[in-house]
Amino acid sequence: MDFITGVNRLLRINGVLRGDDDAITTFSDTQHSADIQIAQIAIQDELSEIVSDRLISYEKTSDTVTLLTGTRTYALASDFVRFFGDNPSFYDSTRNVRIYEYTGGENLLKDQIYTYATDSGAPTWWYWEDTTTKKVAFFNVPDSSFNNRSLSYDYEKDVSVTNSTDTLPFHNTIEANAFIQAAARRFFFMISNQPQGLLTQDATYQNAKTRLYSLLRPTNPSKYYGHGYY
Repeated sequence: MDFITGVNRLLRINGVLRGDDDAITTFSDTQHSADIQIAQIAIQDELSEIVSDRLISYEKTSDTVTLLTGTRTYALASDFVRFFGDNPSFYDSTRNVRIYEYTGGENLLKDQIYTYATDSGAPTWWYWEDTTTKKVAFFNVPDSSFNNRSLSYDYEKDVSVTNSTDTLPFHNTIEANAFIQAAARRFFFMISNQPQGLLTQDATYQNAKTRLYSLLRPTNPSKYYGHGYY
């Protein structure tokens, strides 16, 4: 389902488009202009909510950084949101090793190894480089034996939607429909000037999210509690 299809479905759920009303064809349509803009925001906000819960498998992808002699810091992918998994690492296939995050980060590293920013050798740890973009740095700083060495990493990408043809990040229509049902309720709260914080107490919204989360699960949840005796 693309973004504009989702907006049309949301507007019909809320009665903005009724009966034989034509579906919108662009986000710049003058009829229902304000509702179209609010519908876009509702879908974008609801998508951010779902992404924060780390349930969308559509997010996972991978990329590489290429080491250069004497270069300490490296930019991550432009659509990087966060590392995938609970123990993020870079994989060096040449050495068949993983490089894990330095516990305590740069703040601790600089107190423990005063020359961390210039010591060269085999990269053993990575840490965040605090700057305006997503960057990591390595300790040791790669020496010439690691020049042009590629390190791969798994991460969750940005699945934001902006253009009308952008695809909503779901595997099938049934998931997308459940998502739009939740976004439609958020839209209703927005146009009726109700605090969105009250969505957590709204039965319709919670039912839609529960349905969506159930569909997104890759396996069936257990229906039993405690021990079974046979």
